[in-house]
Amino acid sequence: FISICLSVYLSVCLSVWRRGGGERRRKLHRVQHGQCSYTFILPEMESCQGGSEQKSGTNVVQRDSPPADGEWPVQKLQHLESAMENNTQWLLKLENYIHQKTGMVHFQADAVHNQTATMLEIGTNLLTQTAEQTRKLNVVEAKVMNQTSKIAIQLLENSLSTNKLEKELLTQISEISKLQDKNSRLESKVLVLESKQRTELEDMREEKERLQDLVKRQTAAITALERQLRVASTNNSALQRQHQQLMKSVHTLIGMMSSGTGKNVFCDMVTSGGGWTVFQRRASGSVNFQKSWKDYKLGFGDPSGEHWLGNEAVHLITSQAQYSLRVELKDWEENGAYALYDKFQLAGEKQQYRYHLWSYSGTAGQQSSLASNGTGFSTRDADNDKCVCKCALMMTGGWWFDACGLSNLNGIFYTVGHNIRKLNGIKWHHFRGPSYSLQSTSMMIRPADF
Repeated sequence: FISICLSVYLSVCLSVWRRGGGERRRKLHRVQHGQCSYTFILPEMESCQGGSEQKSGTNVVQRDSPPADGEWPVQKLQHLESAMENNTQWLLKLENYIHQKTGMVHFQADAVHNQTATMLEIGTNLLTQTAEQTRKLNVVEAKVMNQTSKIAIQLLENSLSTNKLEKELLTQISEISKLQDKNSRLESKVLVLESKQRTELEDMREEKERLQDLVKRQTAAITALERQLRVASTNNSALQRQHQQLMKSVHTLIGMMSSGTGKNVFCDMVTSGGGWTVFQRRASGSVNFQKSWKDYKLGFGDPSGEHWLGNEAVHLITSQAQYSLRVELKDWEENGAYALYDKFQLAGEKQQYRYHLWSYSGTAGQQSSLASNGTGFSTRDADNDKCVCKCALMMTGGWWFDACGLSNLNGIFYTVGHNIRKLNGIKWHHFRGPSYSLQSTSMMIRPADF
């Protein structure tokens, strides 16, 4: 590099010398080598023309053309050599300086290279970490997407379940509405039934009051009968007359039987050991029981079916000895019951066919539904009850009504479905209540010692 600079310097100096020594000025020349720029100061031209004066620290420049023989003195040559030596030293110093700069440049280049390598390594690490983070983020994103898909599916299933639950809820609400409607109707029916029950309770209360009044009247009647019995016990003639009448009735019955004008009877040989003479039967409604006094006296109907044997015949039979009375009952639900009276007697027509009962038992109620002893028989044309009204007209049929009473087995026959709330039907109060019309009944008698 120094030789290059020296040759450049020499060529520049020779070039200046060739251009003429008359120009007395310094010239600056800049040399560019690579990235380095160097500036040179050329000496005065008079030094190159061979003047006697030499200044220290200056350089000698050659002429453009060589001088003639003998023009170069030795002294000037020495000066030129001295200038060359100085320039050579200067170039050595310049070379050292350039080497120092070059070392610094290489050091800086190494530092830059090291920094670049470090930065590249850091960048590579960052890229690696970034790639790893990107991969992890991709994995997380995939998991998130998978979880999101699962959540979306779950939400869809929940939506479907919610829709199904909503439909079921609407169905339940509809069913509840229907049940509420039914409940409202049932409440209305219950209110109606309660109203009817209150009405029936009021009727029963009134009937109880009538019965209490009847008991009072029966007590008075019993007291009167006791007085009559005392009078009859002291009056043998009256008893004899009654005995004669009884015998006359018996002979009349025997005569009726012997003459062939007597009535056929139906005998029940099954119920409770048999031996029963049936004098009343209801089972089909085929016979009209809305009859007159005479019809009930003589009887009507067919003994093998629905019939009434006749009060006179029953009177004649029960007057011969002590008889028992059994009443068979059946409702429309096929529930059966019976009422048994150990002693039963029916008086004659003059006594209005009054009956006398003793010792009740059976399943047709805890107490008897027949009126008390001494109650007379009534029909629509013979009112013998103890009520201001005519019970035979109100309750229909012929019966021992007393004050309309708790029973009437000869009332109107109502078929099933029409037998409820019928006060004039076939009733037995202590079996199915005062307003239930029964399906079938029968009344029968047999000797008490059978």
